[in-house]
Amino acid sequence: MTKHPIIWRTMQYIALLIILMFLTFPVYYMIVTSLKTPGEAFRLPPTFWPLDPTLDAYPYIAKSWHYWRSLLNTLIVAGTAAISATLFGGMSAYGFSRMSFSGKPLLYTALISTIAIPPMVALGPIFLSYSQLGLLDTHIGLILVFMSEAIPLAFLITFAYLKAIPKEIDEAAQIDGSTLFDTMFRIILPIAAPGLAVAFLLVFIMGWNEFLFAFTLTVSPDTRLLTVRLFEVPVRTDAQTIPYDLIAAGGVIILLPLIPIIVVVQKQLVEGIMAGAVKE
Repeated sequence: MTKHPIIWRTMQYIALLIILMFLTFPVYYMIVTSLKTPGEAFRLPPTFWPLDPTLDAYPYIAKSWHYWRSLLNTLIVAGTAAISATLFGGMSAYGFSRMSFSGKPLLYTALISTIAIPPMVALGPIFLSYSQLGLLDTHIGLILVFMSEAIPLAFLITFAYLKAIPKEIDEAAQIDGSTLFDTMFRIILPIAAPGLAVAFLLVFIMGWNEFLFAFTLTVSPDTRLLTVRLFEVPVRTDAQTIPYDLIAAGGVIILLPLIPIIVVVQKQLVEGIMAGAVKE
């Protein structure tokens, strides 16, 4: 039985539309809830469009959170950790993809296996170490732990991409007198820029969404991140209900800064994904 192309394509579009609606509905409902009054946000059955739209939740939550300070903290920690992890992960991936040395399979396995270690297992030792080193409640402490989490992921992504780049390029550069580091930083890694962009974005989002370490290793408002602030949603003194509107507004203002970042690296992200899909 042959498939009619128009019917088959229409079915595909319908299936994609259903999947898209399923994926975007939580974001839509979060935005809608943030625009509701406290009473309507707590109402059952819920409404899917605010009856009396209001933006009151946003200035309230921004003031209670010290939003701009928390946003700066998150950008500093997640951005620095993502850049560092992408750089070190890319350098490690270059070495593993280009060089042969003793114990290479064992080191590769050990590096990749760290992805499977639950963060909760490492939390206790890290907390004790940080308390002795004076790294608790500091940006550098969060950056180091985020970076250690992210390097294996950045390595895995860039390694798969670098393996697809012919080694003849390195050999030609060496013949022309290029050193190892010149070849890596001036030739190979720029070629792998789309793959590095994918690694950076995924690592950055992972750091942006981090909660466990950010909650445990920080105390003061000067170091708190946005995800921790969402856990600290204030309760109105005149309300006896769960502030769903404030929680939703907090989720929206955490999500908003990611949009321009994704837009900026969108081209490199698509190129990296497509290149990884077609290269051998």
